[in-house]
Amino acid sequence: MMDIASLRYALVAGLSLLIHNVIIIAADALEIPLLCGVLLSFSVVVVGGYLLHSRLTFREPVSWQRFNLYALAMMINIPASFATIWVWNIAMGLPMVWASPIATVCMVSFNFLLSRWAIITSAKIRE
Repeated sequence: MMDIASLRYALVAGLSLLIHNVIIIAADALEIPLLCGVLLSFSVVVVGGYLLHSRLTFREPVSWQRFNLYALAMMINIPASFATIWVWNIAMGLPMVWASPIATVCMVSFNFLLSRWAIITSAKIRE
């Protein structure tokens, strides 16, 4: 059985992933280069993801220090997202409609660990 924190994480992550995939697929349809699409997605999702994970998932107050740590941790997603999408889309030849969601599935656990580290660890540092 999934505990309530895991359920909240899954809901916020799911919304973030949905927004990410919509941005990546739309950018591809508009022939925006993959790196630009990834950076655009990052810019939108990092703000919303931080606010929702802080308030709903981990029930911690928001702060610039925590946001900076979260954004720094999530920046690891830029090359990871680019690389995983590139593998599925370019190397494997899948259309972006399939490549982006598959790449997203590959990164979910990785993002949970980074989110938890950024938000929970900074709270313990201040104590």
